[in-house]
Amino acid sequence: MGEGLTAYEIKEALGFLATTRKGFTISGLILLAVTVLGFALLAISRATEENITLETRENRRRMRVALQYVVAGIFTLTMLFPIYWMIISSLKTSTELLLPVPTLWPQEFQWANFPNVLKRAPFVRYLFNTLVTTFFMMTGQICIGVLAAYGFSKGRFKGKNMLFVLVLGALMIPIQVTFVPIYVMVSRLGWINSYPGLIVPNLVSAYFIFMLRQAFMSVDDSYLDAGRVDGLNRIGLLHHVLIPMCGPTMITISTLTFITGWNSYFWPKMVATKDEYRTIAVGVTRLRQTFAGMETANYNEIMAGAVMAIIPIIILFLIMQKYIMTGMSKAAMK
Repeated sequence: MGEGLTAYEIKEALGFLATTRKGFTISGLILLAVTVLGFALLAISRATEENITLETRENRRRMRVALQYVVAGIFTLTMLFPIYWMIISSLKTSTELLLPVPTLWPQEFQWANFPNVLKRAPFVRYLFNTLVTTFFMMTGQICIGVLAAYGFSKGRFKGKNMLFVLVLGALMIPIQVTFVPIYVMVSRLGWINSYPGLIVPNLVSAYFIFMLRQAFMSVDDSYLDAGRVDGLNRIGLLHHVLIPMCGPTMITISTLTFITGWNSYFWPKMVATKDEYRTIAVGVTRLRQTFAGMETANYNEIMAGAVMAIIPIIILFLIMQKYIMTGMSKAAMK
């Protein structure tokens, strides 16, 4: 036995090995099957979890977008409803307009309200005065704003930053604070009920100087150096380099100046006390005084006058809204 294994032992050993190999094989196959099944279950679990996560994210994204649209729709309707109410009220009769239960659509369209406004008040004169004052205000603010913005953005002189801080400080002062001294100066100059009294106090806008300065600062100095090499002076640099490169901002300023001048009410009401110099914003309020003595308040015709007053502004904004957004975004980048 010491020299070798007997046949029995060999048989037992071979049987054990065979049994063990079979067991190992079966065990290996079972382990392999369990491993494959585990990986399969893990993959399925991850895939299921990933699908659920993506679906959840998609649902959340859709809910967020839907909520944004709902909120934006509510704000839009809130802002547009007064305009809608003004338009439909201008097409109603005075009796329908004063019904206890208001109607959202005219029962009978009264187009005659608009020519009645032109007959009852010098509306054409109000329109002319508004165009004149707005044009000169826009021209003055653009010219002065361009020159001041060039000095604050590209000029090199002592106290530049301090002066610009003073300009920014003017943005924080409401017109009611400076109204009395400006009115006293205009009165002493004899500009009450005159175009200079309406225009001159509004020839400078600190806000537009700020916007133009920000736009000019976004233009690289290399363009100005190239212009100087070509022999351009400061006015030439403004005309041929800065203004063309800041076109959207210039259009934005011109549009906003026009809208501001068109809607101006507080100062024209104080300075213009005669119909010869009243603007359209003040003229609409005069319509109410004109109709106050009638048996039935003609608020429908007052609304018609308001519609006629805002039509040019709405048309201008719809045409220029792209440039306004571009100019605002560029001014905010610096």
